[in-house]
Amino acid sequence: MIRISGLAAVLAALFATSALAQAPTFQSVLDGAKKEGALSIAVSSPGLPETHKALFEAFNKRFGTNIKAEWQPLPSTQTGTKVIAEGAAGNTVSFDVIGAGSSQEISALLQRDMLKPYPWAEVFGKELPTIKAVADAAIPDIRGYALPILDVIYGMAWNSNLLKDNEVPDSLADLLDPKWKGKVAVNALVLVPMDLVSYVVGKDKAIDMSKRLLANNPVLERGTPAVTRAVSVGQVPLGITSFHTSERSARLNEPVKFKVFSDFVLHLPAHAYVPEKAPHPNAARLFTAWLATEGVALADKTEPTPVLADPNSKIAQMVKAQQAKSGAKFSAPPALKGKEVEENAEVRKAITDMLAGK
Repeated sequence: MIRISGLAAVLAALFATSALAQAPTFQSVLDGAKKEGALSIAVSSPGLPETHKALFEAFNKRFGTNIKAEWQPLPSTQTGTKVIAEGAAGNTVSFDVIGAGSSQEISALLQRDMLKPYPWAEVFGKELPTIKAVADAAIPDIRGYALPILDVIYGMAWNSNLLKDNEVPDSLADLLDPKWKGKVAVNALVLVPMDLVSYVVGKDKAIDMSKRLLANNPVLERGTPAVTRAVSVGQVPLGITSFHTSERSARLNEPVKFKVFSDFVLHLPAHAYVPEKAPHPNAARLFTAWLATEGVALADKTEPTPVLADPNSKIAQMVKAQQAKSGAKFSAPPALKGKEVEENAEVRKAITDMLAGK
């Protein structure tokens, strides 16, 4: 028994030493990234080529690398579907970094074992001191699997050439008034962000509000950026869209203004993550950690990359002011599982059926 116990202790020590040797360090990741020398990124926002160029230049300079990167601003739903199919076939996936995905897109990859937890703070904490706070900002279910890179806040955009500020409705509920029939653009994908309302008012009321919105014959657009474009060109005077796409248009001097709803602060954190079987895993980890910390501030200089955790950011100040004025209720996915999440899935299905005419 003594000999067996002694052998077990030796084996345990060997296994522990082996595991420690295999644990990633900043230097091992950096060395690996330099050897890989390439990156394939599929992150929808930031989405401008000039932003991508500035980020790549700053990233290579920051770490003394010469990594050749390709950035495709594709929707995370599209890229997630693609890597799931590739992973199921046992292949190396097409993308190293995916984003800007919500918890729902991340959940789809987790269910298929396409994401693994990663010790972000332990590996990058010394070089990127804010990485722990960023990693911890994710909801517990996805903490370690993905890093938040921007906060998507939905509200109301309007064309300032078509409506005066005092003519613009204040609440999401106001848009259900027949007065706005045919005058509001909405994302055709489950009427995003109508499903988020369920986290505050429950399933039945969220479905009812969605029915009433559809009864108003909204202009359905393929994606939230397309909603903002419809407002910008005057196709419609109003749109339910995000702050960062509206702010992007405003910075280009387009006639688009935005405000947070007076009844709901509809919030969808967006993340970046590295799928299993990524072709350049070290470069992917290094870039994702840097993008989520130092990179987002740089990106914001060329296009809006809003972060609520920054109290001085424009969107944080808008949300704070609206909540103080109207008591708007904050609504965001609280977890990947639970009654609220199940009801939200039912709302999304009900909206999909409505859109399909069922």
